[in-house]
Amino acid sequence: MDQARYQEIAIDIAHAITMGEYHEGEKIHGRSTLAGRYNVSPETIRRAIAILQNVGVVMVSQGVGITVTSKSLAEKFTKSFNQKGEIQVFLEDLKSLMDQRRENDLKIEHHLNKMRGYAERIMSRWLDVGEIKLEKASSAIGKTLQELRIRERTGTTIIAVVRDGFEHFSPEAGFVLQAEDVLLVAGSAEGQVQLTQLIT
Repeated sequence: MDQARYQEIAIDIAHAITMGEYHEGEKIHGRSTLAGRYNVSPETIRRAIAILQNVGVVMVSQGVGITVTSKSLAEKFTKSFNQKGEIQVFLEDLKSLMDQRRENDLKIEHHLNKMRGYAERIMSRWLDVGEIKLEKASSAIGKTLQELRIRERTGTTIIAVVRDGFEHFSPEAGFVLQAEDVLLVAGSAEGQVQLTQLIT
């Protein structure tokens, strides 16, 4: 038996009472007639009427049938079910929001894991810092960092150049290299090997 259906019928009958279709003391159609009207089984009507009788809207008497007993209780019953319907809508909306939140949480976790992986790779690259000294025979002497295109060709970054004991941090592209310069290089071991080969 569909519980929602017999509740709907109970609400509909109560609404008819509040609208004056049935008056207090008036007899409502029998179960068989109501079953035909709503196109349901007599059992469904019996359950609907039982709800209304339980809240005092109607009275069922043997040999008399179904009689309306209180319009005010019918109004109260209808209003209470409307409120229940609103609560049900709120609950469904809340469930939908919680489902969306779980889905968003999974997406956030996925993106965080990806970002964590990127960060680890970047940090490992930047934390791998080496020193390369320019010998007097280096082909890089007299050239600028821009001319050498170090980052483009090796994937490494010159974070500082030590010259005469002084550290030139974040040297600009026009910085000219000299003999005995010590390059502080951030990048992978492979990239640092490539840079060493490039400037020898």
